[in-house]
Amino acid sequence: MRKSVFIAIVFVFQILLVSAQDFSYDKKVGAEGAKQVEATMGIYPDSALKAYVAEVGSRLVKVLDNPPVDFRFHLIDSPEPNAFALPGGYIYITRGLLVLVNDESELAGVMGHEMIHVTKRHSVKQMNKGILPGILQIPGAIIGLASPGLGKLINTPINFGSQVYLSNYSRGQEKEADRYGIKLASKAGYDPTKLAVILHNLSAEVERMTGEAEKKSYLASHPYTPKREAYLNKEIEMLDWDSKTAIAPTKKDVYKKLEGMCFGQNPQQGIFEDSLFIHPDMDFAITFPSKWQTINIPVAVGAQQEEGEAQIVFELDNSGKDPDTLGLAFVELIKENGLSPKENKPMKINGNPAYFVSLQDDSGEKPVEVQLYWLKMGDIVFHVIGVGYLEHIEFISKTVHSVRNLTKEEKAGITSLKIQYAKTNEGESLEDFSKRTNNEWDDETTIIMNNLDTDAKLTSGQVLKIAVEEAYF
Repeated sequence: MRKSVFIAIVFVFQILLVSAQDFSYDKKVGAEGAKQVEATMGIYPDSALKAYVAEVGSRLVKVLDNPPVDFRFHLIDSPEPNAFALPGGYIYITRGLLVLVNDESELAGVMGHEMIHVTKRHSVKQMNKGILPGILQIPGAIIGLASPGLGKLINTPINFGSQVYLSNYSRGQEKEADRYGIKLASKAGYDPTKLAVILHNLSAEVERMTGEAEKKSYLASHPYTPKREAYLNKEIEMLDWDSKTAIAPTKKDVYKKLEGMCFGQNPQQGIFEDSLFIHPDMDFAITFPSKWQTINIPVAVGAQQEEGEAQIVFELDNSGKDPDTLGLAFVELIKENGLSPKENKPMKINGNPAYFVSLQDDSGEKPVEVQLYWLKMGDIVFHVIGVGYLEHIEFISKTVHSVRNLTKEEKAGITSLKIQYAKTNEGESLEDFSKRTNNEWDDETTIIMNNLDTDAKLTSGQVLKIAVEEAYF
């Protein structure tokens, strides 16, 4: 959640008959989608690392025959291992995927695959099958709120579910992206066999993170199966390619590019510790109901009741106005739309000025209440939207009243994991190596991140990626 002006952008991809050669539509919807991706997923603020990813992408573009679009390469601030493309040439790599890279050819293989999805217009062709869903949802639509006027006024920037822009490509489209993706990578001088390597490690990492194979990741829309591996190997056998010096030619060079990258949750965007949300830079904490599904994106943080019967979202209001002014203006707005508040009043929340408005809709099977708060803490003004069946409203109120500043102890205890690398000593076991280098990864994670064989012995001077805990402040 960042302190920036939030503008709710709602768009619906139209079902259109698209010309096979005209990419103007792709560029239009891609540009619109890119705004949402950046607002709701966030760009990782490492200019050197972004430049490296873009440089690899540029090498691929140079050998692409007649590029139909201007490709743009971005690094997403997400710990989940993902890569995806939007129509019009927008290619996204998450830091969760980048940490798995041990050879530049692996990154080039993934990027080449995504670029082919763009050039072959796979996303556009799949739009009539319901892919690329909008990120923004009207909370009332989740639980059957029937007041259309109110629904337009309380749009929130949260879709509870992480598969935002992962297209469900057909098997034929995946094969096409594989075939031409590795061909593109090899044409740029990259080893085409490395795509299978990173896909294997992606599958292992997803299973480690979730306990389930191929879930919530790149693999959800790009399944890595033995059949796909066999197909890739068959395609590679038919390639005639020459190796060229990579931008980062060795493992150590690759690891230098990744050095200092955040692993896991990034405190810059706020972090969850179970149901407690802490934002160190903005100095606030919120306690959400236990068992509710939480979500944190650059423009908002929130939670949804496990059955989807209630939802609460916090965003920032940067209008410069005080809670009373904002609340009263909203009351006038809903009256203009033919609605009347159930209750509206100024109040104090933990000593901080706030304004409260509630509305109730009785048109459905069960009454639904909407609560809106404007809460000022120091220089920050929160705009809070809660909606749910009446039995859940108490939890929404408790959540809002839990907002507070961080304690000194909480600030001092905030840490993050950063990627580093180190050399092994002669005769050292993986456990001893991790202990000596303060590596926070367990053996399983270290093996996956470094593409090691599970039973392999370390050799003296071997360079390995590690994750080191660092104090945030």
